[in-house]
Amino acid sequence: MRRLAVLLAVILGGALHVGAWAAAPTAAKAAPIRGDQCVECHKTEAKTSHAFHGECNSCHVNAADHAKNQEDREKAKGTKPTAVVATKPESKECLSCHEADKRRMHFAIAEHNKAGVQCRDCHGNHTPKVKALNAGMEKGGKTTALCATCHQDVLAKFSMTSHHPVKEGGATCTGCHDPHASKLATLGAATATCTSCHQAVRGPHAFEHPPVAEDCKNCHDPHGSPNKRLLTVAQPMQCLQCHAPPGNRHGQGGSASTTTRISGALLRDCASCHSAIHGSANDMHLRF
Repeated sequence: MRRLAVLLAVILGGALHVGAWAAAPTAAKAAPIRGDQCVECHKTEAKTSHAFHGECNSCHVNAADHAKNQEDREKAKGTKPTAVVATKPESKECLSCHEADKRRMHFAIAEHNKAGVQCRDCHGNHTPKVKALNAGMEKGGKTTALCATCHQDVLAKFSMTSHHPVKEGGATCTGCHDPHASKLATLGAATATCTSCHQAVRGPHAFEHPPVAEDCKNCHDPHGSPNKRLLTVAQPMQCLQCHAPPGNRHGQGGSASTTTRISGALLRDCASCHSAIHGSANDMHLRF
């Protein structure tokens, strides 16, 4: 009987200790700000807040001080205390809830985060950043319009002769770019993003074209270009940046002398003959 009594006492003591330990974080947490306290002044924000963003101090970390300060200012006579402004949430406040989301768990290595971009710079605290589409962006969508608010240089390229159909609604910025992570951190090749859509040029090939296997952007500007097929430089200069003119073909004589006159064959479209420019299963010169 005595042993049973001692055992029960130990179990009861442990349960009380665990209960007190579990209750400590709850007691330390700031009391939620009542919605009606904020609505008294912030009527517009209250109407447009997201359903899951009901407690103001879950995002505005000093909301309690701000509310208390407002009460003190209303009660004060004569000299009023200095106003306490409710701070806008930083990325760390957003990630305290959204860190488990697999789409945002790599934000620490994201290019946006490295550049000091906060979540609120793209996501409106209460309403979307882009409420209406400007002329020319009707088919592009609000996501593309949001990216374009900062990336104006890229937006201009979508109006060039050769471009990805972003303004036409055939592609989106987030279809290639992950704003919450970095594509450069993946183990896949740099061409993987491009070939996920352009599968006709996807390898592996028996005869690889090294710049193609390395990075599509070696030859193509993915956003837009004044040249055909998004080429950064028009042919034949695109190819001649790497390939010196041979002296025994393309209409040349047998000598590789620098004084040899360059024929018109060198000033035409290289891909007319080297049609397997992305890689070939048959020919090392990528002709077919």
